[in-house]
Amino acid sequence: MAALQRFADIVDRLNDRIGACAAWLIVPVIALLFLQIPLREVVGKGNLLANDGGQLLHATVFIVGVTYTLRWNGHVRVDLFYSRLPPRRQAWITLLGAAVLMLPWLWLTGRWSIPIALQSWRQLETFPETGSPGYFHFKTLLLAYVLLVGLQALAMMARAVTTLLDRPGDASGT
Repeated sequence: MAALQRFADIVDRLNDRIGACAAWLIVPVIALLFLQIPLREVVGKGNLLANDGGQLLHATVFIVGVTYTLRWNGHVRVDLFYSRLPPRRQAWITLLGAAVLMLPWLWLTGRWSIPIALQSWRQLETFPETGSPGYFHFKTLLLAYVLLVGLQALAMMARAVTTLLDRPGDASGT
């Protein structure tokens, strides 16, 4: 059980660090998206590149934010009963939800995304409307999403199993 707890802690720390780094991307997202109008109206160029960069950084923040939100249990769910349930029942719901809903969906998403991302990288795909470089990063974010959310789902499952295997009154937790 200690190994499961250690695994979950490592994944949580990883996602916390990635989330803290990605949070700094919000500043350039705002700057790039704000600069579009002055670049278009005053300079007369650069607004499309600023838009493409802003979209790419925004997508990165979103992808990392999904995992960070899961890590801190801040995701949206229909919570009619869950918060009032005892920890063991919450653990069962988390375990079953991750195993039956999240992991199969992530597996399919990953399976379908790998060839798309590889093809995009081979072509060094550009943004379709502008020809700006870097569109292949969007497709790479699909794989990052699957990896990060998948790890967090496994960490959630590990914590749920730890809760379910923990015997009440056992101070050692084993």
